Amino acid sequence: MLPLSNEEMLQVLVALGTDEDEAIRSAVSETLKGLDPSSFAALAADDSATPAVLGFLLVWDRSPKEVLEAAVFNRNAPDEALAHVAGRTSDPSLIEAISLKQQSLIKVPAIIEAILGNPARTQEAERRAREVQQEFFEKQFGVNQVASEQRIQEESRAPVQPETIKVESIQDLISLGLIEEGIDDSLVEEYEAEFGPFDTNSHGPVLAPEDIEQFATEASEDGVEVSHDRLPIFQQIAIMSVKDRVMLAIKGTREARMILVRDPNRIVSGGVLRNPRITDQEVESIAAMKTASEDVLRQIGQNRSWTRSYTVIHNLARNPKSPIAITLGLLNRIQTRDLRIMSTNKNIPDVIRTAANRIYLKRSGTGN
Repeated sequence: MLPLSNEEMLQVLVALGTDEDEAIRSAVSETLKGLDPSSFAALAADDSATPAVLGFLLVWDRSPKEVLEAAVFNRNAPDEALAHVAGRTSDPSLIEAISLKQQSLIKVPAIIEAILGNPARTQEAERRAREVQQEFFEKQFGVNQVASEQRIQEESRAPVQPETIKVESIQDLISLGLIEEGIDDSLVEEYEAEFGPFDTNSHGPVLAPEDIEQFATEASEDGVEVSHDRLPIFQQIAIMSVKDRVMLAIKGTREARMILVRDPNRIVSGGVLRNPRITDQEVESIAAMKTASEDVLRQIGQNRSWTRSYTVIHNLARNPKSPIAITLGLLNRIQTRDLRIMSTNKNIPDVIRTAANRIYLKRSGTGN
């Protein structure tokens, strides 16, 4: 009886669906039967949608494919609901979409089990799930990482606190385990020949401590945990010379890469893409970062090897920070169902949303 929009009505019904009164819950069930599930695609794609609403849309047996896809890609989607969909859906593309959410797979291993236990999974979804399973739960790398974190915590209890650790040279970065072994210095020299010479002097703080904390939080959301004890180290790295930061970007570990790709200096952040150990999953995550620089996103969009991945071009197309020229060039490769969702996504530039809608209407035969 209330003058509510369709989206507001669903939010109210989801809240009332857990009411203690059985009569209310029964009324909610009856009201839901009269709603058009396909009308909630825009809500499912909205970053302001609550986990409760997204969770309902994911487990609602009437949700159509476009609603499920939009909810899966939403950053607020609850992990328990993702595990539910991953284990029960017969749609391979949905399973593959869930396999891209690395952070969720790390936080809730039940999602990995659900993907691997679903016979409808694609080879790509299985590969991603097994990679996360091996890298974060099985490989010796995980054991070494835990041991390293324990060592740092033990050092934090000693007289020398993390805040007093001096990070002044590449040797210090090596001793802290932030440099990968076996990466040739010639990669740095080639990069400097292209964009250098790089400044070898420190310039004072480039980022405030709170900026580093924000970057660490964002890295964790992308599946790379940066412990609180490491923050003083990265705060000191932030005031190192451009040359040293480029060296770390090109030769650094996954942890260092996911911090430095957010560096405000485009030479430093761009150096991360030159790191030979960067993985396809990292590139996919960077393509989706709303804090990534336009220059970094442009480089990804111009790389033929990376743009062979549909996930990369889909993430770039949905990223409001992507250069418009890059995104427009990718739209013809976006699948029709994703174009439909993009055409109602208010978080992307108007010109991209309009172009996505035009292509969608043309493909679906509903345009002029």
